[in-house]
Amino acid sequence: MMWEMSMMSESIDDEKMKKHCKMMPQMKWCEKYASWEGKYTCDWGKWCKMWEKETMGEMMWMMGWDTWETFDESTAWLPEAKKSEIVELKDGDTYEMVASAVKQEVGNRTIKRLAYNGMIPGPILKVEKGANIKLKFTNNLEIETTLHSHGLRLDDSKFDGLPTTMGGQQKPMKPGEKFTYELNFPDTGVYWYHPHMREDYTQEMGLYGNYHVTEEGYWNEVDREEFLILDDFSEDNVFYKNKINKTLMGRFGDIMMINNDENYTLTAKTGEKIRFFITNVANTRTFDFWIFKGKKAQGVKLVGWDIGRIEKEVIISNQIIAPAERYIIELWFDLSWEYLIKSKDRVLWRIVVSWEDIVSENTIDNIEINTLRNNSADYKDIRDNLQTYLDKPADKELRLTISMKGMWEMRMWMDHKDGMGNMMWGNDEDMMKKEASLGGKWEHSEDDGIEWEDDMKMMNNMSNDQMMEWIMVDEQTKKENMDIKWNFKKGDMVKVKIFNDPESMHPMQHPVHFHGQKFVVLSRDGEPNDNLQWKDTTLVRNGETIEILVEMTNPWIWMSHCHIAEHLQSGMMMVFKVEE
Repeated sequence: MMWEMSMMSESIDDEKMKKHCKMMPQMKWCEKYASWEGKYTCDWGKWCKMWEKETMGEMMWMMGWDTWETFDESTAWLPEAKKSEIVELKDGDTYEMVASAVKQEVGNRTIKRLAYNGMIPGPILKVEKGANIKLKFTNNLEIETTLHSHGLRLDDSKFDGLPTTMGGQQKPMKPGEKFTYELNFPDTGVYWYHPHMREDYTQEMGLYGNYHVTEEGYWNEVDREEFLILDDFSEDNVFYKNKINKTLMGRFGDIMMINNDENYTLTAKTGEKIRFFITNVANTRTFDFWIFKGKKAQGVKLVGWDIGRIEKEVIISNQIIAPAERYIIELWFDLSWEYLIKSKDRVLWRIVVSWEDIVSENTIDNIEINTLRNNSADYKDIRDNLQTYLDKPADKELRLTISMKGMWEMRMWMDHKDGMGNMMWGNDEDMMKKEASLGGKWEHSEDDGIEWEDDMKMMNNMSNDQMMEWIMVDEQTKKENMDIKWNFKKGDMVKVKIFNDPESMHPMQHPVHFHGQKFVVLSRDGEPNDNLQWKDTTLVRNGETIEILVEMTNPWIWMSHCHIAEHLQSGMMMVFKVEE
């Protein structure tokens, strides 16, 4: 990184500067310098002195002089993390929940984790559809927090957990403070809760759990239900108090977990039918979920996604599950076997089925294709008007992209100048050279618009929210992120087109989440959706254009954002308002 040292005395003539600023008009330092002396001629010594507060911290970080303070990792006096428990609550009940630190053996050592009521995952809160409960929440963490109930269409957005620092209504809870959430559950299905502040740290460290909303006769008959919370984790994680790291690709882990267990094994019996509620709580990893019986993929019945039942049940071999998405499948175990749960040819976990038969009135026909349930009545209004929705222009359009900040914009220009492409972006050869120059090896894994692994480890490790910003752009107003202010009326059916720009400096997939409402995906790359599903989060792959139809049912202030935790924390979020 010798150019950082030499650039302090380098001069760039006016013509080069004009050409560069024209090429990169978003570079704010061009504007600042021009307003300083009214021309583009640059003396780096004077420029850096003038903008010392903004730039020198970033330069020190680039040169390895990193003095950022990390979170306390001590495990002294911490209790052991407990396994999750199911807590059944009735309409009107009050439940107390505490967020605090625990310790856990992960890999080959004991580390600090974070837990709800001492459990990782937190307790599964089971309620009936239509119930109203209170959660008395206590923050015993070392940082401010809130509790976001992901996927719930709450009557009052002040209980959504969106903090005032992100345009919401809840004042962040300082350590030791309490807050009572009033929650309602209008939709059957599986939902989850997690913090909405420093998700990159708190969620990764264990703060997540499920809501299970039940309704008699809603699902098929099964022998039992199981909850699978998918996650990945690294025991060598480093988190900083005042900056977000690994913002380029997000935080990938090398230890795979179900329900916080790196050696998860489920036992079942032959003839048993199980419904699985699957939630992906990983910071960035997308899972490709398969179940294998020997070398053959086991067919499973897909019965629901984020919010309730799918329009038409289908038999699938695998399911791609992005961060924050939930999938509901049913599986009938006909043979004694060791079934393997895999993702991208990696064996993750096991289901061991014994010869012991169970007494069940259910038959194999429940998994046969000719008995698949049709839930089209759940989507009748949309299906009857689907062509109209497909034909109408989008009400709103978003483009997903990325930009750099401050001195890192200059770094990009210098990298262009030396013919190597820029620091983190360019063609394949550029990125391989840069990764190699940092001591890493680029192992590109994207073949379908999804980054399955951290294939640019060194560049990802050195990225942070001080140097880059992930962006949602309103294509109609050109406003970005929190400058976007959408307004709707209750009852509006809003068509939103989302384009994941493949020409951005580092294109990758983004799971886009809308708070407080539900939507269906109308089309992907112009292909209409032939199997509708109410959702709150959907994956937009690199280069993909999707159209969604959002039903605005719940008034007041809500948020939309990317659910890769490091992308959210580095700017990729916007707010919208629904009025009566």
